[in-house]
Amino acid sequence: MLRFCARIGLTFLCGLVSVLGTISLAQDALSPRLQIGINLLPAIVAANQSLAATDNSRNLPIYLVYAEDRYQAEQIKPRINQVGKIRGRALEVMSISLDELLAAEPLPLSVVFIAEPLDRQLPDLVRFAQQQRLLLFSPFAGDVERGVAAGFQVTDKVLPQVNMASLKQSKIQLKAFFLRIAVKHE
Repeated sequence: MLRFCARIGLTFLCGLVSVLGTISLAQDALSPRLQIGINLLPAIVAANQSLAATDNSRNLPIYLVYAEDRYQAEQIKPRINQVGKIRGRALEVMSISLDELLAAEPLPLSVVFIAEPLDRQLPDLVRFAQQQRLLLFSPFAGDVERGVAAGFQVTDKVLPQVNMASLKQSKIQLKAFFLRIAVKHE
């Protein structure tokens, strides 16, 4: 009987280790830039002054935009959902292809998180975000310089990065304290 219980315990332990290892691998699959972006997103969204002036009862749409890699967007989704609320508003996180987003009419003040590098399609998304008053955020290096409203810069520390012209074009005003610490691209 003791051997039988030990064998069951060992089988259970081996199964648990393999499950935990799989979960750990799944969590580590995101690049460091994506992980930093996910962690920084709530602060950037909360700095949007227009968000404070709107109805808290409406959910805050966050679109995870991808061109080809829906799986990557789906991996990001539960991590952003863990945030729960930003400025008292529940999050409504959705994975959506770039083509679907460009054909949609998202509510103003929605947030667009770029889930994969968009290269040639980025200028179309920047124009769309500005016209629709969407806060466009990218964790990818060089995107802010290419017109994305917000991202971050990594040097000896991580700093938020904003494109002032894109914010102005989108009619998005960020709080002064946030702009003081952010790296500004004119």
